[in-house]
Amino acid sequence: MGARDLYIAEVIDVGKDAATKKSYGRVFFTKGKSLIFYAYDLDRQPGLKNASTFQVWGQRGTDREQALNLGVFYEDSVAKKRWILKFDDPQKLAQIDAVFVTVEPNGGSSKPSGKPFLYAYLKVSPNHP
Repeated sequence: MGARDLYIAEVIDVGKDAATKKSYGRVFFTKGKSLIFYAYDLDRQPGLKNASTFQVWGQRGTDREQALNLGVFYEDSVAKKRWILKFDDPQKLAQIDAVFVTVEPNGGSSKPSGKPFLYAYLKVSPNHP
């Protein structure tokens, strides 16, 4: 993937004991254009129910209750346990500082109700020209 003002972030879920957990991801954020979020091993979240949805939220400031719904992951590759979300609304992307994932009831939620994981801060300088 190549674009101007591209920021690529490796996202690793870290527990309270600072140990790395199994789920991880990669965010491709093109300022003012699009966000592509790949995640791996999402189905290995503790306490996961078969009818759960992995939902991505755009965070504004520190209040997660006011998060913007960016959509739900869909499984891109079963063999690689890879999930993907593509979001390309420049107006909404301009309003957020970060993205995070929650496990929600089947079909998603109107606001985050699950415990956040796979967090990536987006208000940084592009790291790929």
